[in-house]
Amino acid sequence: MKLASSIIVIIIVLLLIWSDSNMWEDGAYAVYYIDGDIKLGIKIDDKGSFHGRVDSKIIAVGANENYVVAKQLITGSDSVSYFYIDKKKDNIYLNPDEITEGPYTELQFKNLSQKLNFPNFSKEF
Repeated sequence: MKLASSIIVIIIVLLLIWSDSNMWEDGAYAVYYIDGDIKLGIKIDDKGSFHGRVDSKIIAVGANENYVVAKQLITGSDSVSYFYIDKKKDNIYLNPDEITEGPYTELQFKNLSQKLNFPNFSKEF
């Protein structure tokens, strides 16, 4: 009986390890956990390959039909930066610096949000 229980536990652990590591998705975009970091990227394929858009550590994200917005905790501090991506201009062949706009301060981001009608942050990490 103990052997059967141990096998079941091992199978559950393996399934959790191999399961999709996406923490949030919106169409081609996903927040994913890899190598201890929470990042935002665009999907390259359905096998879990991503092309980065905003590096670690993403603490909030949101999307609407036009934009993806991300809030990032700056490594080694309590400060945050804000980013946005215009979905209509993005594709998997662009590098992050060619499509990701930011970093912005909170005030700069709020001003842009009023002009461009950004979505609210719908998911926090």
